[in-house]
Amino acid sequence: MPTVELTTSDGPATVNASEPVPGLRLYELPAEPSLEYRWVLAHHEGRALGLFTSADDASGAAAAVASMADWTRGVMTVANEISLGGNAERFGLALIAHGCAPTSD
Repeated sequence: MPTVELTTSDGPATVNASEPVPGLRLYELPAEPSLEYRWVLAHHEGRALGLFTSADDASGAAAAVASMADWTRGVMTVANEISLGGNAERFGLALIAHGCAPTSD
């Protein structure tokens, strides 16, 4: 089972992750009572794609974006595949449709 190293306010933490799609990691942030969006869908190099309220929502988002790129490649290559492949808007909508946390500007 893959693990993810996190930096928290209490210091470093290691959490177990699953790989719902090759190259993507799904993991739960350490317990924090006020944290509503605690499930993270991330690229295997560490870049978070979105936060979700449940593992099922994050898994659904992973399935929805699976075919948009070869997630086993580097993060910049994946970003180019999504952008140059004309999937940038579809990518964002797929995350939102599965309950991705709203972002602040």
